Amino acid sequence: MNTLHIVSCPPSASTTLDALLRTCSTTDGVLLTGNGIYLGLQSPALPALHALRHDVEARGLLAQWPANIPLVDHNGYVDLCIRFAKSLNWS
Repeated sequence: MNTLHIVSCPPSASTTLDALLRTCSTTDGVLLTGNGIYLGLQSPALPALHALRHDVEARGLLAQWPANIPLVDHNGYVDLCIRFAKSLNWS
């Protein structure tokens, strides 16, 4: 069953990235929110990676945001939640 992993904790929170890489399957998706958006700057090899545009902009990272990680608005957040069978919050 595919899962949307919603990550709001910063990369420094224990071993967040390592745990995500071990947990995610190729059918899962990852949405970076809050301080979790800093994971996007580390270019992780995570499936279906997205980030909440508002949080990227709020941290002044839009100019340096990797082009290969799509940004979504709040409607896109809802669409992702609907697309995946379940969600798991990492906070």
